[in-house]
Amino acid sequence: MHNNNIAVKITAVSKRYGYLQALKSVSLRIKKGEFLVFSGPNGAGKTTLLKIIATHISPSSGTVKIFGADALKGSETRRRIGLVTHESFLYDELSIRENLLFYANLFSVKEEDFLDTVDFLGLKRWYDVPVKQLSHGLRKRADIVRALIHNPDLILLDEPFAGLDTKTCDLLIDYFKSQEGTGKTLLISSHSLEWSKKICDKVVMLDKGKIVGEMAF
Repeated sequence: MHNNNIAVKITAVSKRYGYLQALKSVSLRIKKGEFLVFSGPNGAGKTTLLKIIATHISPSSGTVKIFGADALKGSETRRRIGLVTHESFLYDELSIRENLLFYANLFSVKEEDFLDTVDFLGLKRWYDVPVKQLSHGLRKRADIVRALIHNPDLILLDEPFAGLDTKTCDLLIDYFKSQEGTGKTLLISSHSLEWSKKICDKVVMLDKGKIVGEMAF
C-alpha cells in the first residue's frame, strides 16, 4: 500500500494516565476515503485514540502521521481535521449563525460556503437562536457544521449518536453518507454499531487499550 494512499498511520502508540494504561502499542493504517468506526466497551481506549489522531493529546510513546506529516508538529495538519466530541465548542450566548461566523473567520471561509450544510442539517429555523436555547440534538447538529466549516479531509466524531433522537441520528447518517466518494476520511468512536454501520464500511474493535479485531461491514 503506497504511503500517499494513507490518511492516518499509527505506529506502536501507547498512552498512560498515571497508573492507567489507556492504549498499549496500537498500530493501524487507515486509507484515504475510508469510513471506519472504533468500537469496544467503556475504557477500551476508543476516545483516547481519537483524541491522539485529532492532535488534542500526545501519545506517551509511538508515532502518528496524518497525510504523511507528523501529527504533533505544525498547524497545517490540524487545519485538515474536523473534530466533534461530547463537549460542544459553541458559545452559549451566541446564536448558531454568530458561532459559525466566528469559526468561519478563523479559516477565512465565507458564509455562503457552509449554508448548504446548515440547510441539510435542518438548522435554518434556529439559525439566529442563542445556542443555550437549543435542544441537545440541535446543538449537536450545529457543532457538526462548526467542525466541517473549513472542509476538512479527516473528520473525527466521538460518540456522535449518544443521547440523540432518532430523527437527528437519521439526519447525521444521511449527511455523512453524502460525503462518501468525496475522498474524505471519517473516523467514529462509538458504542452503537447499529448506527455506525449505516455509515462506516469497517469496524476496529478495541479492548483494554489494544486492537482485538477488524471487520468489514
